[in-house]
Amino acid sequence: MKLQNHLDNLRAKPEAYRRRFAFWSSLGITAVIGLFWLGSISGINISAGQAVSESVSRAGTPAQSLMAAVGALAGDVWSLATGPSKVDYASVQLQPVVTK
Repeated sequence: MKLQNHLDNLRAKPEAYRRRFAFWSSLGITAVIGLFWLGSISGINISAGQAVSESVSRAGTPAQSLMAAVGALAGDVWSLATGPSKVDYASVQLQPVVTK
């Protein structure tokens, strides 16, 4: 009931006060949302930058990267053409997953 009483008191105030209250309330809520948004952006940029630098360091030269991509494509096409590979179930080990 406190919120209802607060709203009733706010309705009794002059219109200029209500507009000012609405403006500052919305500005405060927007600022909080903006701060959370900026915080999430800075975390994403750091990890994305690290991921890019790691990828660039592993890629080597452009020719090596191109040859690796062509080789991977050829392997994928070959596996699609020849069908699924046979799985030897004697070598597959299943272990239960423990969740907490």
